[in-house]
Amino acid sequence: MDSIAEQQRQAYEDVERMEQAVVDLMLQKLTKHRYRLIREQKISNLLDQIQARSKLITDLDLDESGLRAKEINMMKSGFDSFYAQLDTVRAHHRRNPELSVQPPELDYVKYTRNPEEADEKRRVLEARLRDTSNVDVEVDDAELGTFVDAGDMDKLETMFSGDERFGRYVDLNEQRDQYINLRGTSPISYVEYLDSCMRFGDIPAAAKDTAYGEYVRSLGAYFESYFARAMPLFDLPKAQREANEAFEKEWSERKENDMDVGLFCEPCQRMFEKESTYKAHMSSRKHQKTVERLAKSTSAKSESRLDQAKRLACLEHKVQWYARALGSKLSDTRANVQRRQALTEDERMHELHDMDETEYSDDDAVNDHSYNPLNLPLGWDGKPIPFWLYKLHGLGVTFSCEICGNSVYRGRSAYERHFQEPRHATNMRRLGIPNTRQFHGVASISEALELWARVDSEQKAEDVDKDTFEEYEDAEGNVFSKKTYFDLKRQGLI
Repeated sequence: MDSIAEQQRQAYEDVERMEQAVVDLMLQKLTKHRYRLIREQKISNLLDQIQARSKLITDLDLDESGLRAKEINMMKSGFDSFYAQLDTVRAHHRRNPELSVQPPELDYVKYTRNPEEADEKRRVLEARLRDTSNVDVEVDDAELGTFVDAGDMDKLETMFSGDERFGRYVDLNEQRDQYINLRGTSPISYVEYLDSCMRFGDIPAAAKDTAYGEYVRSLGAYFESYFARAMPLFDLPKAQREANEAFEKEWSERKENDMDVGLFCEPCQRMFEKESTYKAHMSSRKHQKTVERLAKSTSAKSESRLDQAKRLACLEHKVQWYARALGSKLSDTRANVQRRQALTEDERMHELHDMDETEYSDDDAVNDHSYNPLNLPLGWDGKPIPFWLYKLHGLGVTFSCEICGNSVYRGRSAYERHFQEPRHATNMRRLGIPNTRQFHGVASISEALELWARVDSEQKAEDVDKDTFEEYEDAEGNVFSKKTYFDLKRQGLI
């Protein structure tokens, strides 16, 4: 068994070699997405090993067992312990004369080799061998070995779903199915869900029940899993700590009456938006039976509404924190979904075939995105649409709607069409305004309220003056309003 000092020396050497391996990996210029992702995973594993070695060094320095101090005292007494260990090493090699010793630095040579350059060298070498011998040959990978092996590629194939495309996009189809089955929500498309999945305030408070809590937890669990798979170097514990600190600060500034605690029935675990409905429920027989059943059960413990609201709000805040960190991934997913929706079935199959045959290069994607100085919308092929088509549909003019949360619409047709969409109609109902034809084209909240006040006053005036619209004529040909005519007739004057 190695001495304590030798264990520390080996640990320090391993830490230095692994730190150098991390530097070598970071200096490599890789363009292929899969290689870059595998590199991040290798760096994450090396960092974990560095932490483990560092902990070992710290534990040996603390010397809680006292073996290190005892060993140092033996070294001070003379060279007896040194020669004893030397005899042990010599005896070991005499018993195993053919034992091969591999220098430890050879284990880290693979981190200095670029896998893309190795692939190119392998293709050139195989082509030369085929041209000279006209037979299939295998190239020795001893000189071309890199940090990427077959096991890494196989692991990558099973790590992501088809829609995630090896970590380029997110896959929230399962969470969308949970969302549309919640109370207070309506069926929406996947693109609309990607736009609104983080707006938890749009869901009524009365609909935030147990199923809603499971939905939010599912979102958080997926994002945490995605960070571990697609972004191994993302500091998730730090993000969680910052999210919790920010939430505690915001929560301490809230008031209990903002949480609508008074309109929550603890025994029935139900939230009410109107006070009249809440009072009617408290006097109902169903509520009384629930209270009696809970009173008989000694083991029934009901968590306070404030604790439930805080726990749920903390989950929502954490998920929104994750979504901000994945902002580019969510926007790329939305653009990719819209692009694929414009493809035909044959085009989709052709795209999948091309993905299997060729390797995706991030440099190509960067060049495609950078060659769009006018920020034109993408077509079915993932490229910007022609400029003449852009001008034809008037997509250069943008319109914003304050009622829909300052949403921006490109082109007059998309802007006018959104007035008939459920989102705009729902926001109009929240303002207490009917979404009728006369309000189409009004995007400002103040203008909509002002127009509704004028329309409402005119309708009330019409109801009041309705009797003056009808005219009656007596036997002498005199014309009176409806009210005046019947008043005079009751008095017998006509």
